[in-house]
Amino acid sequence: MQNKKDIKMPVGTKALILSKHYYGVLSKSLEKIDLERYYSVLYFLNENNGCNQQCICNNLAIDKTAMVKVIDHLIKSDLVDRVINPDDRREHFIKLTKKGLKQTEEVVRSFMAIDAEIFSTISKEDQETFINVLDKLSFNLKALPSNDLFFNYKKTARKSRKNNSKALA
Repeated sequence: MQNKKDIKMPVGTKALILSKHYYGVLSKSLEKIDLERYYSVLYFLNENNGCNQQCICNNLAIDKTAMVKVIDHLIKSDLVDRVINPDDRREHFIKLTKKGLKQTEEVVRSFMAIDAEIFSTISKEDQETFINVLDKLSFNLKALPSNDLFFNYKKTARKSRKNNSKALA
C-alpha cells in the first residue's frame, strides 16, 4: 500500500475531506448548543443579520429550495425569524432571534478558534495565499456547468473520534 503522501487526489476530493474534518471538529466544539448543523448560515447571519434569503443563497452557494428547508429548520429551532419586507411583501428578511444571537456567538467563537488552531503553524503570508487561491478556484468553478448539490453535514450515530489536540472551545 502506498504512503498517504504518495496518493494523488483531485483538488475537490482534498477540499471535501478538509471540509468533513473541519465541520466534524466544529460540530464537536458546538455539542453544548441546541443545533447540529447549518452553522455557516448562522455565521453568515451574524455578519449580515436581516438580509434576504437570496443573499444567503448567493453567498453560501445554497439553492433556493434547500435554503427554504434550512430556514424552516432554523425557525423551528427558534434561531431565526422570517420578517416581511415592508417595501416589498414578496421578500423576506432573515433575522436572528434572541436565542439565535446567543447561539451564534458560540458558533462564531468556535469558527474563530478552529481557524486559529489550524493556521497556527502557517505563516500569515501563506494563510493569505491559501484564502486567495480558494477564492480563485471558487471563481473558476462557478464559470463551469454544474449540478446543484446540497451537503448536509449531520452528525452520525457513531461516537466521535478521540481528539488529541488542544480544546477548541
